Amino acid sequence: MRLTPVDNLASAAAAKLKCGFAIVVASCLLAGCASTRCAPGRSQVDFELQSRVADGLGPETCGESLIPDDVLLDDGITADEAVAVALWNNSAFNATLSQLGMVRGDLVQSGLLRNPQFQILLPGGTKQLEWALFLPVDAFLLRETLLDMSEREVCRVAELLVQNGLDVVRDTRVAHADLAFAVGRAALANEAVDVRKRIADLTKKQLDAGDISELEATTARIDLLRAQADAAGLQHAVAQAEARLKQLMSIGTWSTTLQPIADEPLNNASSYELHALIDEAMTCRPDLRAASFAVEAAKKRADVSRWQWLRFDVVADANSGGAGNTNFGPGFRFDIPIFDRNQGGIMTADWSVNQAVQNYNAVRDQVVMEVQTAYSQSQQATDNLSILRSDVLTSLQQAVGLAEKAYVDGGAPYFLVLQTTSQFLDSRTQELQLVADLRRAQANLDRSVGRNLARSGQQEVVVPLEFIEETPTLPPVDEFQQTRADEGEPNILIISQDGASLFSGDTRDERIGNKLRRIADQLDAMETQPLQAKSGIVSPVSFGEARTTGWQE
Repeated sequence: MRLTPVDNLASAAAAKLKCGFAIVVASCLLAGCASTRCAPGRSQVDFELQSRVADGLGPETCGESLIPDDVLLDDGITADEAVAVALWNNSAFNATLSQLGMVRGDLVQSGLLRNPQFQILLPGGTKQLEWALFLPVDAFLLRETLLDMSEREVCRVAELLVQNGLDVVRDTRVAHADLAFAVGRAALANEAVDVRKRIADLTKKQLDAGDISELEATTARIDLLRAQADAAGLQHAVAQAEARLKQLMSIGTWSTTLQPIADEPLNNASSYELHALIDEAMTCRPDLRAASFAVEAAKKRADVSRWQWLRFDVVADANSGGAGNTNFGPGFRFDIPIFDRNQGGIMTADWSVNQAVQNYNAVRDQVVMEVQTAYSQSQQATDNLSILRSDVLTSLQQAVGLAEKAYVDGGAPYFLVLQTTSQFLDSRTQELQLVADLRRAQANLDRSVGRNLARSGQQEVVVPLEFIEETPTLPPVDEFQQTRADEGEPNILIISQDGASLFSGDTRDERIGNKLRRIADQLDAMETQPLQAKSGIVSPVSFGEARTTGWQE
């Protein structure tokens, strides 16, 4: 059969259409089979805790409690040693670390594409064999936004885990201070029992000699009985404080007796500027940064909600056999958004952004309040302790010395010596209480600022990036915040279309390096509109960054 020019044109047009269809499908597949995403992991949480409190996470175990090599429980335990053991073993904290693996799995899942659909109609009689392949194109269009949302969620969870670690450190230091106070108070109580017993013996002798009345002797006996009851109760207080510290260290089933050693210095809060501490807390508090990541994730979720109605498939259709001719042709299938454009989902997502912003404001206000409260408590305990030591204890020590000298010279009864010594022991108990209050206030101040203030001056918290597939070495970059790979930084995540193949490449590779530079240029060119909040502005930033700018009343 001879083809006319019109038939030749039609055949050529059909061939070009098929070729173009094949190119579109191949481009979509190539564009969707790989994406670069960074996600903080367990090693990053460990690194940030190390930079904040000089102690990090221990090895992963299945419920077994381990002790760091440089910690010996038999020779007593310091607050730093208790913190190191708690971060290694605390069961509740280790349970929350599992959340990081979950959200990292969500990040991988968000990069997966929907499976193509294949439809086949079997032949029968003169009916042809028909088949159609449906390739979801909308999955390619929304994939990057979903990945952006998921990676911000990973960073939010990672920051919260760091905050949980700081909470464990604070709780452990407070429990150690409580145990040290309980042990010291019990020791002083035993001394007080000995002093009051001698007083009771002297009053009994004086009663027998007729020098004092029965009422005075009874008062001395009552003081002795009260002191004995207090001493017996304080032994239980020691056991309870020890149980609390063991629970935080996850060694409650061990028979080891913890002997607290309070050797860390008592810092004076006046050596720090309150406004400087508040500014530092606003910069590096992990829960505040997590709230900022939550705002970013909510914004991305709102962006996705506006295209949630989208369903667009590229179709490849063919038939063969039977009475008709064999043919093949492309096509499209899509939803017409006449009725459902996800109006309710958009409203929900927009309000979730508002909720995230208000939650950020609430966390910000709480951070300021916690710093101010802990700072005031630390100053109060410092001032009270200074007055007690410089005035009260000094005067009582002088009174005890004078009473003993007068007794030796025969100018005062031994009863006066014992009574003065009893007052001195009561003041020593008050001193122990104030020291414990100061250590608790210091632990709360460290936690409220976001780092251990006693270890060093103001420092920058540096956190390296970890990728889905870990490699032996990871370079340090700033606070999960590096979105571009500078020269010499290895490790990049390639998520395959099926999610099973993960490639860890080197950014020094020319092809990958060029890709990252293009991404970096796109990020630099992006301009985001700030979110208006009731009491301030949250300025959305790129992945890994969490900051506030331009807060205005």
